[in-house]
Amino acid sequence: MSIIKASRIMLAGTVLAGAASFGFLTEPASAQERSIKVWFGRQDFIPEDEFAAFKADYPDINVEFEVIRLEDVNSQLVLALRSGNAPDIVQIHARDVAQLAVNNVVKDFTHMIGEMKERFPDTYSQLAPLTWEGASDEDGKIYGAALFAQSIYLTYRTDWLEEAGIEYPLETTDRVLEAARALSEGDRFGFSLLGCCNSPTWELPLFLAMGGKIIDGVPQIDNEIGVEWISFYQTLMKEGAAHPDTPSWDSGQMRAAFIGGRAGMMNEGEHIYVEVHKQIPYEEGKWSFERLPTRPGQTEPHVQSGFAFPYIVTTANEDEEAAMLAIEYLARPEIAKQVAIRYQPTTNTAVAEDEEYLAAKPWAGDVAPLAANLENLPTHPTRAIQIYDVLQELRDRMVAEPNADPQALASEYQQKLNEAAGL
Repeated sequence: MSIIKASRIMLAGTVLAGAASFGFLTEPASAQERSIKVWFGRQDFIPEDEFAAFKADYPDINVEFEVIRLEDVNSQLVLALRSGNAPDIVQIHARDVAQLAVNNVVKDFTHMIGEMKERFPDTYSQLAPLTWEGASDEDGKIYGAALFAQSIYLTYRTDWLEEAGIEYPLETTDRVLEAARALSEGDRFGFSLLGCCNSPTWELPLFLAMGGKIIDGVPQIDNEIGVEWISFYQTLMKEGAAHPDTPSWDSGQMRAAFIGGRAGMMNEGEHIYVEVHKQIPYEEGKWSFERLPTRPGQTEPHVQSGFAFPYIVTTANEDEEAAMLAIEYLARPEIAKQVAIRYQPTTNTAVAEDEEYLAAKPWAGDVAPLAANLENLPTHPTRAIQIYDVLQELRDRMVAEPNADPQALASEYQQKLNEAAGL
């Protein structure tokens, strides 16, 4: 070996030793630069501690998060993937899981959920089946975890019903219409509806409760059940039991009418009860809820459907362990409880028995039996958005055209639904 080469080796060794003594040497970049990016669908889904507990447990994993609204997330996700700036975990509507999977936007995470089960058995055992059903495709592949889900319930002012001499629970659509008529008086009207702007996630659960069927993701409305479903909304409008401005109302206006004491009933999710409770404390006994009604004499089973907002792992994710650890953190009862108290119900069953949660949501014990057997709202594996667009158009017409022939509407929109599904 030459003197020059030997000198270079000795110099290199001296520099390395000096660097180590001063703490300048670090681990390889792959071990140091772990990071995870999460997109939440609403601000209220972000844990109160903003990942503080996660960072304490895993100081080597950097966490970035932001809010991309559920209404905008699909298009934003595709653009982010193209630009190389996509998140590792994204919150979406459960209806979109299969379609994003087909388009290779989200990745099969089944094996990592299995690892979560092995490493965190306590957390895993607390999660209801809807956690996985709401994050899976029709082949059973799991793409993440649906930690928050809701259902729609018939919600009403019990004090108004009692004044009108109406006994509750109402249970069937004919009795709901009877109550709506009785409650419509002066500036008050019986039932608060929405008529535009939002997806049909309020109307489709009623269709299923009334015995309606969804086959291969396509609602079957051109039949007696579909006609009765359409007629229910038309009757409320035709008889003046819903506000005449309903065709221009979105969900916010629908809710405001009930919360503000201008409407006696509405179909709504349990997460809105937080706002109802602020204005009309549940303990006062002036409002309550029940499962969605069936048709009179219905022989088909009642279905109380739920729809979830799962956290899904995208194909941009390279650190699968970090993604799994983030999902486990979000699933912990102490973290999920934070969101469940102020917003959406969680699929972590341990929260339902938590004293703090029950104190914050005094109706939680009453809603628990109704939510115990929620069925995931069926959707088309590749054309869910197109089908929902058709249903939204039909909903808008049901309230805007109360005198239209319901059978004709059912036939027209069955054809549109079939076309949207590519049939």
